[in-house]
Amino acid sequence: SITEAAKLLFISQPSLSNSIKETEKEAGITIFLRNRTGITLTKEGTEFLGYARQVIQQMELLVDRYVTNLPGK
Repeated sequence: SITEAAKLLFISQPSLSNSIKETEKEAGITIFLRNRTGITLTKEGTEFLGYARQVIQQMELLVDRYVTNLPGK
C-alpha cells in the first residue's frame, strides 16, 4: 500500500501519492491502478519499475566507483 511504502520511506502518505502522480504525469503513463482495495502495477508500471531499478543500480555503481573510493576516504 502507499501508506506502508510511505512509512518505510519516512515520508507522509500524501507526499508519496503526489510524487507518484507527478511521475505518472511527467512520464505520460499510469504506473498504478488504484481502487478501494489498494493499488496494483500496470504493465507500463512494471516496465517503468524495471528501468528505475536499473537507474538506481547504475547510480550505486557510480557512487561506489567515484565517491567511496576517493583518495583519503
